[in-house]
Amino acid sequence: MASAQVYSLGNTTSQPGWYKLGNLSLSQQGADAAIEVFSGNGYNANFAQQGETFIHFRTSNEVSENSGFFGSGSYYNTGRTKLLANVTVVQVGQNSWDFYGILPSYTGGYPTLSLHSSIGTWTPGLVAATVPANAISFALVDEFHLSSRALFADYVGIGTANPQERLSVNGKIRAHEVKVEADNWPDYVFTPGYKSLPLSVLADFIDQNGHLPGVPDAKSVARDGIALGEMNKILLEKIEELTLHLIEKDKQLLTEKALNQAQQKRLDAIEKKLGNRR
Repeated sequence: MASAQVYSLGNTTSQPGWYKLGNLSLSQQGADAAIEVFSGNGYNANFAQQGETFIHFRTSNEVSENSGFFGSGSYYNTGRTKLLANVTVVQVGQNSWDFYGILPSYTGGYPTLSLHSSIGTWTPGLVAATVPANAISFALVDEFHLSSRALFADYVGIGTANPQERLSVNGKIRAHEVKVEADNWPDYVFTPGYKSLPLSVLADFIDQNGHLPGVPDAKSVARDGIALGEMNKILLEKIEELTLHLIEKDKQLLTEKALNQAQQKRLDAIEKKLGNRR
């Protein structure tokens, strides 16, 4: 690609909304254009106001088309400010393309638009305007697609600008499987000599604290969350202790059943003797 062509984007001057960014002249036959916009939303030296948009646009082979549109593309934003939204390209002619998008309220005094293309040229012309009705247009895909491995050396936040862990997600996660590495798995509960709390002591603890021993209470969970690996260990420990209690109770029941059967045999024998004397 040739050296970047750098232009002044222009200022939205406190008027957010739809804008025509300018015109790209780019021929057919799979020609590429990479457009970078560097700006923000404000005029202070504040990184929270900074934003960048990266657009990749590619023409067709003059045969393949999307509802009469002979091109395609995508874009993505970086920075704390989402600089451009709803980027849409209007096909003015087979080699001429007007770019539209939604900009924030104050792009700054000297934002830049850079074009990287070996044959394309850009004509600047920022003006408040919506996509013309009935125009042959194409809404670029808003996505950041990684086709290679991604290695992050620092914290990653999804839906949060202040991650506190290696991965912080402010929202739901869906997965087919989650594998958590853990050690000191509570098989020790079944080792000889392990002493679980007597049920009477356990009942007193629950009455006083409202939760099981070793299990975090509701307030701490609401404040700190839970560690899946550690919580699974705690829950398994409680299940295994409960299993020991059930085994012990089953032994007691079997012993009592045997005693009851023996007593019943003696009673039956006594009743038989008494019946024979009558």
